[in-house]
Amino acid sequence: MVKSDPEIKTSKPSQNLYSLSSLHHPLPDVRSLLSHLRRLSISESHSDSLQVVCKASIFTFLLRKMKTVVGMVVSNKMQKSVVVAVDRLFHHKLYNRYVKRTSKFMAHDENDHCNIGDRVRLEPSRPLSKRKHWIVAEIVTKARIYQPPSPSASAAAPLDTNS
Repeated sequence: MVKSDPEIKTSKPSQNLYSLSSLHHPLPDVRSLLSHLRRLSISESHSDSLQVVCKASIFTFLLRKMKTVVGMVVSNKMQKSVVVAVDRLFHHKLYNRYVKRTSKFMAHDENDHCNIGDRVRLEPSRPLSKRKHWIVAEIVTKARIYQPPSPSASAAAPLDTNS
C-alpha cells in the first residue's frame, strides 16, 4: 500500500488561463502565476501579452483586498514620502484581552504637506517603490505644533522682583 504524499496535488490545472482557482495559494505572486502559465504550454507569442494581463489582474486583486487606513505620521524626512504608524486592535482568544499592534507604512505625499503628528487617511495604490504602495488621501487632523512665546511679549510684562 502506497502512502499518499500531502504535497502532491492530484487535481489537474484548469485550462482557463484567466482563472486563479487552479492555483493553490489564495494570493498568488507573479512568479507562481507565470510558472503556472508555462505548465500550460502557452506559445511564446502569447505569453508576453498574458504576463501583462496577469500582472495587472494581480495588482487589481490586491488593491481590492487592501482597505483605506487611518494613522499618525511618524516621519517626514524624505521627499514626497511619509512614514505612517497605523494602530489596530484585535481580540486575543487565549488571554481574552484586546491587544494593540502597530504597523508602519510608507506613503506617497505629493505636495509634502504632512508633518509629524498629523492624522492622515491612506488609500492603496500600485507599487510606487520597493516599500511604498499607499497614497495620502487626506489629512484628517493637523498636529498642533508648540510655538514658544515671542521674546517681545515677555519684555512687555516685566517681572516683579520687589516681593
